[in-house]
Amino acid sequence: VRQQKENNARCRYLSDDERITLLKTVQESKWEKLYILVLLALTTGARRGDLINLKWSDVNFIAKTASVKVTKNGEPRVLPLTSSVISELVKYREIGGGYVFNHPSNLNDCFTNFDYHWKTALIEAKIDNFKFHDLRHTAASYLAMANVQIAQIADILGHKTLDVTKRYIHLSTGHKANVIDNVMGEIY
Repeated sequence: VRQQKENNARCRYLSDDERITLLKTVQESKWEKLYILVLLALTTGARRGDLINLKWSDVNFIAKTASVKVTKNGEPRVLPLTSSVISELVKYREIGGGYVFNHPSNLNDCFTNFDYHWKTALIEAKIDNFKFHDLRHTAASYLAMANVQIAQIADILGHKTLDVTKRYIHLSTGHKANVIDNVMGEIY
């Protein structure tokens, strides 16, 4: 069986206005943990599966980290957590090894199919053509626009090669214009 070629044409990340609207919308979701899940995805660049399978025992509130035992590329990864993520996690904190994003009707299982809540939030926020995985692109793009080096972005996202990371980085036209103006603006 031949592996299909990966589609690298997708170039979608949240604008600042879309991010603000989406975060406001997910805070009002019927699933109370959608906000923290989206916030985690935006601030860590972690994959959906890595986040959904997090257990409370994986979260270190003192070190502000979450440990992913096995990622898509087969290696463990430590996710640094922002203070805002920690503040949100504390609201739901449980002792033991239960899932952070447990299924609402089965506390011993993770909530893998939260798509109804996610899609509802996107509709309410009027955000089109956006997938949960695009939050990973958004995180990478925000880091790139903040002038974080590509090797650091690769490390943050858990990529083994810079070529993979390059597919995740998208710079806004406004950001490109500012860079050009800052660097080349004095040439005349």
